[in-house]
Amino acid sequence: MKRLLFSGLLAAATLTLTAADSPYGVCAHLNRMPPEEMKQELAGIARTGIGFVRTDLDWSQVEPEPGKWNFTRWDALVGEAGRQGVKVLPILGGELPAHGKPPFRNLERWLNYVERCVSRYKGRIDCYEVINEADCDRPWGEKPDPANYAALLQATYRTVKKADPQARVLFTGVSDFGRPMEFVEGVFRAGAGDSFDAMNFHPYQWRNVPESQLPLRIRDLKALMKKYGIDKPVWITEIGNSSAPDRFLLARETVPPALKKLGFSPERDTVGVIADDRTLFHTGRIDDYLPEWKRRRQLTFDELRTVPVADCPILALPGREGFPASQIGAVAEYVRRGGTLILPGGFPFYFDFRESETPGLFRTVQIDGQLLPQLHLGQEAFWLKPGVPRTTAATEAGEEFPGLALTHRPGMRFLNGANLKGNDRLIPIAYGVNGNYRMPVAALYRLDSGLRGNIIVAVDAAGTDSVTEKEQAQLLPREYLLALSEGVQKVFNYRFRAGEWNRGREAHFGIVRRDFSDKPAQKAYAALIRNCPPGSSRPEITSYGNIRQARWSRPDGVEVTALWTVHGIQTFRPEGGIPYRVETWDGAPQLPGKGPLRVTPSILYLIGTGRQYHAPST
Repeated sequence: MKRLLFSGLLAAATLTLTAADSPYGVCAHLNRMPPEEMKQELAGIARTGIGFVRTDLDWSQVEPEPGKWNFTRWDALVGEAGRQGVKVLPILGGELPAHGKPPFRNLERWLNYVERCVSRYKGRIDCYEVINEADCDRPWGEKPDPANYAALLQATYRTVKKADPQARVLFTGVSDFGRPMEFVEGVFRAGAGDSFDAMNFHPYQWRNVPESQLPLRIRDLKALMKKYGIDKPVWITEIGNSSAPDRFLLARETVPPALKKLGFSPERDTVGVIADDRTLFHTGRIDDYLPEWKRRRQLTFDELRTVPVADCPILALPGREGFPASQIGAVAEYVRRGGTLILPGGFPFYFDFRESETPGLFRTVQIDGQLLPQLHLGQEAFWLKPGVPRTTAATEAGEEFPGLALTHRPGMRFLNGANLKGNDRLIPIAYGVNGNYRMPVAALYRLDSGLRGNIIVAVDAAGTDSVTEKEQAQLLPREYLLALSEGVQKVFNYRFRAGEWNRGREAHFGIVRRDFSDKPAQKAYAALIRNCPPGSSRPEITSYGNIRQARWSRPDGVEVTALWTVHGIQTFRPEGGIPYRVETWDGAPQLPGKGPLRVTPSILYLIGTGRQYHAPST
């Protein structure tokens, strides 16, 4: 039997290390805040135990007009961060002024800005990131070109090192959109591999649980670096999850009336959800749009192939655009037998969630609409079909759903009947409208051909990649431990404080609220830092089915193990009768005991002497 290794009793110790040793960072727009807010946010960062803060060294702020310099806000920020014991990672460029955009065409001005900033903060700041997400249009005002960034990076590197030879230069944190690794390779190919001290990227984990993809994405980046002979540490300067309250808004307004039209009842009918540990693919929460449907049944893909439709007449897939294409047959067979499928957000099946050469790790591969004909679905968007608008001006109810109350949210994805067969019907539930363009953004496909069931689709992607505050707290330490186990040197959560300017995704990143009250994720981050403080050994992660174990040694020699499940709940029963001490995900102590542990997606920390226990019974 495989063994889990974990700790016994906690040895009390106070561990003090400098921020320079810390792998823990956070993003915060400190220089754009009033002074008192900036100080309060830095105090919260320090209280959490975070060693680094990443913020924009806005060129437009420090040189708003050519030759007119104003470092007032930045001097105050750097001084306060020093008093709080927090190191600063500036993003060179930040918001660019009109006289410096794009910087590769204004190189002399750019390098003057870089030299002034680095010289001013020499001895107080020792690392600089060169442009945020240079693979996107926004920093440049035009389509990004790897060769242009390579030239800018090379010149910037020389300027930084001349002003402060000890300062570290970071590669741009490439985004999570499009094909960022193609941009990275283009920069390497252009000869900039020697012009940075640390590699950097932003591997957000919105498409599935981080255990399924994050380790592989780090390995793929390292393999690309090795291909070009680059041996540099890797940083992640953005990763995190939004806890926006508006999740699945379009599905919430359109899926229940569609189910009612089909004659389903929340009191009578069961909704199936996928919980497939072999593919690490899970439907997750459906409460955002089906809170009244309490009769639920978890199914693996193998179970889906044979489940009687009468026992489970409805199946909900997650509102993500990724799906393991190898399992489309199970879904199509369910619909062929008369099942009703719910696809609550985004273009369905747009990406293949494909197992890699490493079992249990998956790549997301864009396949557009390749799988749609198997389910008789059709879709369109401006990047797929000429004449489709980039956004909508209104949302209107479908003809068979008169009076349906709908909240307008601009959209860019639409449904059509291009793949209908036989007597199939597309019944619009909600239209997206822009001028003369009027196409469904939510629809009921009544299938009467080779398929005999129904498919309810809502393609609004807004809110489908947000999580609850509880889930945010579950995911944060797991993402950190996965990254650190792959040798990532520093990880920065995006971000510290939520802006909360609206109910959408971008406004609800952050581990504290706008009023500085703590979200659960703040407690989870603080507990992680206390249990795996700076100077700890690199975590070693082992998989035991659905359970993950991370194990490391603290600087004081105490061994710590973290246990969690990728999905659901499992029981762990230690054998041998040795007492142990457990801390929950938020650092709350549990009494030592000999009974079973309830392992969930929220981490348990087991702290002590590193004795052995048998693997859990499930």
